[in-house]
Amino acid sequence: MTKVKVNKTQLRLVLGIMISIAALSVLLWFVDGEEVGAALKQVNLFWIAPVLVLLFISLITRAAAWRVILQQRISLWQSFLIVNAGYFVNTIFPFRIGEVARAFLLIPSGFSFWEALPSILLERMFDIIFAVSFFLAGLSFVLNFSQGILYAYVLASMVLIGLITLFFLVKYQNQALSWLEGVTFPWRRAKSWLIKQLRYVLSGMKILADPNQLLRAFLLMFLNWAIALFYQYILLRAFIPEAQLIWAVFALGVVALGVSVPLSPGNIGLYEASITLALTAIGVDRTVAFTYALTSHVLSLGMTTLIGSFALVREGYALRDIWQFSQQQRKEENL
Repeated sequence: MTKVKVNKTQLRLVLGIMISIAALSVLLWFVDGEEVGAALKQVNLFWIAPVLVLLFISLITRAAAWRVILQQRISLWQSFLIVNAGYFVNTIFPFRIGEVARAFLLIPSGFSFWEALPSILLERMFDIIFAVSFFLAGLSFVLNFSQGILYAYVLASMVLIGLITLFFLVKYQNQALSWLEGVTFPWRRAKSWLIKQLRYVLSGMKILADPNQLLRAFLLMFLNWAIALFYQYILLRAFIPEAQLIWAVFALGVVALGVSVPLSPGNIGLYEASITLALTAIGVDRTVAFTYALTSHVLSLGMTTLIGSFALVREGYALRDIWQFSQQQRKEENL
């Protein structure tokens, strides 16, 4: 049994790496290396410094939003380090193990794994809202049609219904759990496990029952996305001086959706492919689009790797500890 588990883990890791290699190989097949070098030489390096500053600020706003979701049970500094540690782990391992790492790093602060994980899922819900909104806004521009606004309204309605449902579940969680306990279930052990985990999940989403804190978290996430859009736009202008803001909106929406599938480590290949496809759909030269995407990704990975590796060293953890913990959680989920 143990041998099978190890083999599955190795296969997942190899699959993620192969996806990255395949995506990059396809991109490099269609671009000229010399043209990429030429595009890099033409970049106005003056814009790199403000891009890095804005990138750093966006990471702070992300940490601040997550801290609010966690009901401010940790400091902003702790939240900042843990968020970047998660990004760093995602750079090394596929399948978003960095999310597990963030939950793991919260345990010394008094969180259980199943209490911490919902906060990350809620954060991801906000990301999906903004990603789809940016994508639809950009798609309306690319295809020159107004139905994107209708789709945005449909999305907003679905999100609102989902949040209202979660609000009532969180507010009346005792009643919901009591009802669930009274439901006949063929497997007692599975039922008790489900109720236990659901109790943790609902307790980790208490912010949904507090409109003021929920609005605060939403506004901080909005600020995070606005800053991300701004630095992507500045970087895009460094490559294409005539670039429009809507180009960056569309590219950011596409890449956010493109990397939402947790396959490759660090989203390497998928990140570059998403942005390249988005910009070429607008009419940007393929080589310039790829070079911009590669530069954007390198700057992002460089900063989160620097801060995230520092965070792990500071807390006294190694990547092996994160990996072993993720496998332990996976094993428990299979029970």
